[in-house]
Amino acid sequence: MSKKIGRNDPCPCGSGKKYKNCCLGRKVATTNQITSKPEKPGVSRLAIMKFQQKLQEKPEELEKIGKEIGKYSNDKDICFKDFILGGWTLKKVRKMSTSDIIEKLESMNIDFEIERFKKQAQNYISAIQLAEDHYYTQNFQAPGQDEDFIWLAIMELWNRIIPEKFNIEMIDDFIQDGYEDFDKQDSRSGIEKWEKAWNMIMSIVPPHIKSVKDADKFISGLSQSIFNWCKYFGMELAKAAVEDDSFHMKRIKYCQDFCRIFPDSDKSIIKNMLSAEAESYTKLGDLETAKKLSQG
Repeated sequence: MSKKIGRNDPCPCGSGKKYKNCCLGRKVATTNQITSKPEKPGVSRLAIMKFQQKLQEKPEELEKIGKEIGKYSNDKDICFKDFILGGWTLKKVRKMSTSDIIEKLESMNIDFEIERFKKQAQNYISAIQLAEDHYYTQNFQAPGQDEDFIWLAIMELWNRIIPEKFNIEMIDDFIQDGYEDFDKQDSRSGIEKWEKAWNMIMSIVPPHIKSVKDADKFISGLSQSIFNWCKYFGMELAKAAVEDDSFHMKRIKYCQDFCRIFPDSDKSIIKNMLSAEAESYTKLGDLETAKKLSQG
């Protein structure tokens, strides 16, 4: 990555002032006013980190990919396996104590203070974007792959210090963990995680956003679009309801929530939600309600 501008370096705008006393302050203020829109690079960072994390846990797959890359690489100094194993992942950071995480940040010349961090986070729904705006703008020292530690540390510190304030990365974790549960045929656990993700989405998306596609634009840092994930959520609820009638009520609530939160979504989506709700009411024996939904 390109060299970061230090807080005490001359501002690149040419004002003659130090960066911290010039454009850095204006950049942070502007971001705080927007409050919620993460940058697209956050998506790739999450995706790459999670791919790297999976490879670290699957040595055979890592070995296989490393050999394939070696066939096409002329740089003998680069070892894909060592690069992957030596990289920071969220699981590695989570094994550290809070004091150890903060101590490592300080060793990298990162100024981190808990109360200030809490105030900063109030203006964000993305830990990665907060890291970009307030911590990567500092004059940090990060040898090797340590640069990735910064945003991962901010993610984990957010989870520990202010877990009640939901963010995009929390949603992404629940969605991806849910997929893993479904792969293991544990639909009950998967649905529980997806219900948490859905509740977080509903709490983060502001009232003026009325369609699922607009929600995707607002929450642009997920590994998967909300539009696509919502379809899978409905499908998994329907499959679970075949085995257990109690999931029909969860399916009904989900469909009702979706239509209430995103009423301006494409008409075909709303129609499918109403049909799914009607189907569940039919399965539960409430034919009158099912008929009204079908007619509506």
